[in-house]
Amino acid sequence: MIFPRLILADEYRSGKVPSGVLIAGALKELGYKLKLFVGNADDVTVRALQVVCNQPVTLLDPILCGGQPNLRWLFESVASPDCINLILVNLGGRVLEDAPFKVPKECALLSEWLDCDVIPIIYSDASSTLTVRSVAEAVRQIEDGGKPVRSILFRSILNNREYELVDREAGRNFSAVSAGSMPSTVERDLPPLEPLCSDDSAHVTLPLRSASKQLAGMKHLVNWAIFSAIAQAAPMWPRQQRLSEPITDSGKVNIAVVRHHALSIAGDGTEHLLRVLGCNIVDIMLVGNITHSVPIHGVYLPHGLAYIALPKFFSNIYLKTMLTRGSTGGSFLLADGGSSAILGDRIVLPEGRGEGRGFGVLPFSGIYKKTSFGNVKKMRAVSRKENPLLSGSKECVFGYGSDSYSLAGTGEDDECWVTADALDPKKTSLDGWCKKRILATSMRIEPWSAPEMFRRWLEG
Repeated sequence: MIFPRLILADEYRSGKVPSGVLIAGALKELGYKLKLFVGNADDVTVRALQVVCNQPVTLLDPILCGGQPNLRWLFESVASPDCINLILVNLGGRVLEDAPFKVPKECALLSEWLDCDVIPIIYSDASSTLTVRSVAEAVRQIEDGGKPVRSILFRSILNNREYELVDREAGRNFSAVSAGSMPSTVERDLPPLEPLCSDDSAHVTLPLRSASKQLAGMKHLVNWAIFSAIAQAAPMWPRQQRLSEPITDSGKVNIAVVRHHALSIAGDGTEHLLRVLGCNIVDIMLVGNITHSVPIHGVYLPHGLAYIALPKFFSNIYLKTMLTRGSTGGSFLLADGGSSAILGDRIVLPEGRGEGRGFGVLPFSGIYKKTSFGNVKKMRAVSRKENPLLSGSKECVFGYGSDSYSLAGTGEDDECWVTADALDPKKTSLDGWCKKRILATSMRIEPWSAPEMFRRWLEG
């Protein structure tokens, strides 16, 4: 199999739009067909990439997937041989100017596990000496994974003279070819997550889209052909072994997925697994008419800022009926991350905006706080007696959470969903509630970390 694939690894700057988002938008503007992935859990980047390119994005985090076989199966299930399969990931950076450049392990693991090239994107808004030093440290850490770096892109270069110095110094020290430079004129501040998810998001998305179009026109600064060329040079892709067989009633199980732009910030990975396991996806739009007539066997509320669309949940009579019928726990029902509050009794809105009510399926309150950058924490769920996903004492599923939302309440111990910090297993917390085949958890679940267990839950 041939899957053209390429990783764009951005040097991190707090509050700045990753240049990979703008590059993806520019490539699409230039006529390239793309499949888009984000290689580390980052709700803001996922949503920004969605709005700039106006297409779905899949989270492809190697830590959350729980291993190379899971990640490769996920990638194969989504990737296309007719597109550039573009993966955006955080390259890391320096905490202080004199500190070493530190590349997160997600970047190296993606390059190794997907067997594809990485193009580092390095800030060049300081001296050429410091830029080349950053390049040297980043390239060394990437190449430690066994894959040579064949191209480098410079970002926010000070001027043409500085680019000449950087390009010359890089050429003396590395075999990588320069892909060009992105000027500071396309630099954009990363909008907060809430405006990106709001119904009136045009005022924050327009600057991002205009920057992509502006960048696409800079054919003298960026070598656009190099992205496709390196992606096409990726090795042949060996077909992956299935980690779980389809459910018994494959093709006969219909899972309703609630659709709204505020519920899209985790990507579409869960829906892809549902399809791989033999389920049919039925889109339920929060706004608009219901256009299907098939029986529904389960409901999935994707992670997002559900409070933005709260009135629409209660005005959608069809959805209210489905959730009410599913409240007995006889059918599959999942609400994870920021959508979990919908299944509770009470919803506390952020920044003192008041309170709302949930559907009362489970006995807890959902609490939203002001969203902020860099607040994702990786976790793993641990087994409880009545847990609909985990049953064995050694089973676990990975995911991530945020300080921006939480669940609070009381319940029987067997009904609780308990998570542990992915890096510190002894640090546990109560993050959700279970009721037969119902699960509401403030952790955004990555079901690709446990596909066989997810299949078992679907079958009941």
